[in-house]
Amino acid sequence: MQISKEHLRILDIVVKMGMDNASRTFSKTIKHAALIELVKTELMDISEITEEMNNDFREMVAAMLSLEGTLNGKLLFMVSLDSALILQDFYMGEPQGTSKEFDEFTEGTIQEIGNILASAIGNSFASDLGSALLPTPPQVVCDFAGVIFSSLIFEDGVDNDKILLTETIFKIHDAEMNCYFFLLPELNSLEKSLNKLESSDSMF
Repeated sequence: MQISKEHLRILDIVVKMGMDNASRTFSKTIKHAALIELVKTELMDISEITEEMNNDFREMVAAMLSLEGTLNGKLLFMVSLDSALILQDFYMGEPQGTSKEFDEFTEGTIQEIGNILASAIGNSFASDLGSALLPTPPQVVCDFAGVIFSSLIFEDGVDNDKILLTETIFKIHDAEMNCYFFLLPELNSLEKSLNKLESSDSMF
C-alpha cells in the first residue's frame, strides 16, 4: 500500500469539494452563512495522532459513524464542548451564549452535522472517485479528546496504521471554531481508486 503525494493532492481536492457541499447544506439548515474551511489534508500515523489527542485535555463532543460501500471506513467529527454549544445555538436559532451545558439538543446538533459531513464526503467520493460510501447513523459522545479517539477509533479494531486527518475550521457569522475531522478509509481499496483516477483523464 502506497499513498503518494499526488494521491493526497487528489484527496485534498475531493475532501474540499465535500466540505464546500457541507457548508451549503449547513447554511440552509441554520439559515445563516456558514463556511467549513479545509486547511489541509494529511495521512498520519495513528500512534502520532493518538499522542496528540491524549495531550488535548479539553472536553469534546464528537460524532462517529461508519462508511460502508466500495470503500469501507470510519468518520470522526470532533469539536470542543464550548464550540459545540455555539453550533447548537446557531442550529436552534438562539442567541450565541444561550446554551450552557451538553444536553440532548447538543447531541442532536452534532449528530446532524455528522450526517451532513458524511453525506457530503460520501457524495464527493462517489462522484470523483467512483466509490460508493453510505454512512451509518452517527454515535455522539461527550468526553475528553483522547478517550473519544481511542474508544471510537479502536472499538472494532483497526488494521490500518495510518489515518487521514483533515484540519478544518467552522466559520459562522463572527464565530470561528477549530475542529478535528478524521477519515479512516480502508487504504488498499482507496489506493486502487486513486490509482485508477490518476491514470484516467480527469480534472485533477
